[in-house]
Amino acid sequence: MEQIPFIRRPKDWPFPIPEITAEAINDLVDAIKRGDRYLGSLYDELDGATREMDNLDQETLVRNYYLLEEWDRDDGR
Repeated sequence: MEQIPFIRRPKDWPFPIPEITAEAINDLVDAIKRGDRYLGSLYDELDGATREMDNLDQETLVRNYYLLEEWDRDDGR
């Protein structure tokens, strides 16, 4: 079984995550950890849910982390 790197949950961010965004994050992380193959709809849900965030800088951090799969980088960034 492939080792999944640590992926942040909503509680791991240093700022509050809106409930709708938190639910989308948890759904995506759970699916990744289960090894689900088809994640497109979960990425779409998270894409829409991040729009509920009030702070654009925080929204960008969250979007990049999950939607650009920054959690899976092995280049030290």
